[in-house]
Amino acid sequence: MTPEEMQMRLGPADELQIRLLMRLPPARRLQTLMEMQALWLDSVRARLRRVHPELSDYELTALMF
Repeated sequence: MTPEEMQMRLGPADELQIRLLMRLPPARRLQTLMEMQALWLDSVRARLRRVHPELSDYELTALMF
């Protein structure tokens, strides 16, 4: 995706979020991004769990990846 395409897809709230993240020191930025990734993975896992309640945790993780 080109920068121009990315800019067309981002809204004002997205741009503000990126600007705020860029102000953080590198270590804090990495910590924040890792927390965001964990939240996203948890939401994917929860959605898959609702669709496939019969799967074990291992099977669910394999399906995620």
